[in-house]
Amino acid sequence: MVRLALVLLLGRSRVLRVFLAAALGPLVAGACIWVFRSVRVEPIGSSADSLAIQTPVKAHLRDGSTVLYRAGVLLARDTLRGRGVRYGLTLRDSTALSVVPLDSVVAMESFRRATNGAPTAIVSTLATGAALLGAAVAAFLIVCSSSDCFGNCPTVYADSAGTWALQAEGFSYTLGPAFETRDVDRLGIRPDRDGKIRLEVRNEALETEYFNQLELFEVRHAADETALPDRDGAPLAVRELVPATTIVDAAGRDLRRLLALPDGVAFRTDVRTLAGVSSERLDDAIYLVAPAPPRGDSVALVLRLKNSLLATLLYSEVMLGDRGARSLDWIGRELDGRAAALARWQGQRMGMRIAVWDGRRYRQTAHIQDVGPHAWKDVAVLIPVVHRDSVRVRLSFPADNWRIDRIAFARRARRPLVRTLYFGRLLDAGGREDPSALASVRLSDQRYLRTSPGERFTVVAEVGAAAADPAQTFLIATQGYYEPWIGRAGLSVARDTGARESADAELLKALRKWGTIREARERAFATQPSPGK
Repeated sequence: MVRLALVLLLGRSRVLRVFLAAALGPLVAGACIWVFRSVRVEPIGSSADSLAIQTPVKAHLRDGSTVLYRAGVLLARDTLRGRGVRYGLTLRDSTALSVVPLDSVVAMESFRRATNGAPTAIVSTLATGAALLGAAVAAFLIVCSSSDCFGNCPTVYADSAGTWALQAEGFSYTLGPAFETRDVDRLGIRPDRDGKIRLEVRNEALETEYFNQLELFEVRHAADETALPDRDGAPLAVRELVPATTIVDAAGRDLRRLLALPDGVAFRTDVRTLAGVSSERLDDAIYLVAPAPPRGDSVALVLRLKNSLLATLLYSEVMLGDRGARSLDWIGRELDGRAAALARWQGQRMGMRIAVWDGRRYRQTAHIQDVGPHAWKDVAVLIPVVHRDSVRVRLSFPADNWRIDRIAFARRARRPLVRTLYFGRLLDAGGREDPSALASVRLSDQRYLRTSPGERFTVVAEVGAAAADPAQTFLIATQGYYEPWIGRAGLSVARDTGARESADAELLKALRKWGTIREARERAFATQPSPGK
């Protein structure tokens, strides 16, 4: 039956996101609640032919099984060697073994749980039944080992006429607990006939995701207003949207027509700008001019955007991939030690910096963090009115880091009335309620819900009948972080990289590589079958 289910799954789609959800889950004695502080990796030693991984690790295999190495493992040429325990597809059987061919490994992850007297976190896992586990995990991992698996954040879907429609991405590029963040996104949905909102949350990447909180907001506003999150996630109600009179990029292209409507035809950095990147010139820019409002001291810049795959390439293939198996050590220990510095660098270099012309220079007034490459994000940013005749704004960002669908200015913006709602039910992939998992995501605290690749769950909120007047918009807040898996290709290359480059140098390396593969990578991304089909 498992074999038949696997064939059926693979027959429907080659892309990991369409598979049945399954928990790789707790792989020790069926435990479902863990106490831990963070993932930590001990130093890795190397020779010409091997690496001694000294921290406990899991090796996830192509057939969906997992090998647990409690005392670490030796990565010796084309094999893993060490005292391991292999857990089968249903987690009910285990076998001791000492040698695993590297070509049977899809990915590895560190899992040491260290408390050391520090504040601990309770981690719950979904109570997904074993019957759903084997085929889905096997299919997921086989696809990830043989094709591009894009993405590194949880995705949120809503049922739209029987088809799951993508609504949002949560906490993108939050690599490790030190980078945990809260993300707020606008939902394009209405309550169903029973006054309920149902959302499906999926782990569609090769990573372990930790959810601290899921929260729903209802925004009431006038019919001629649009409710959007601002750059900090606080709702804004905007009206009287007008286009910019000037929209020009660094290459001198007039972008007014391209960015006039939210039609999916998006801005990309000009090929000349991308080809000309250097250590002194990493950025692209867009320059905007709009009439100043007749009254008020601010306007709202309204953007519809998402990231290209550049940031994914930077973090996954350059920062991690170039380190090979040593990335396990980098994630668990080096990254924690340099988290503050890397966070500062992200704020200064990545995302989008918004600056206003004050008569002498552009002065930065806001920053939008990266939001991920899957879902369009609608956001409003309040801009100070410095001159009474016009508003002049510069958007700057790493070359080709963004896809921008629309830019407009709202002459009027206000803080609307917001009602905080809570999800009352959480169901696993089999439709079973999971009170423990629900409790883990109800509050922003030291309790987390852990999901594994291919896993999904549904949250349900009672919101009442849809309002007719005033209008009603819903926003979702997701808070958490993810721990990446290191794929087989990453384990077998660049095992001893020596001194590390600066973050700017790594970004330049990513930009140059992106310039050579952009078209092919985006075609592959665009042609992935739609999730839920």
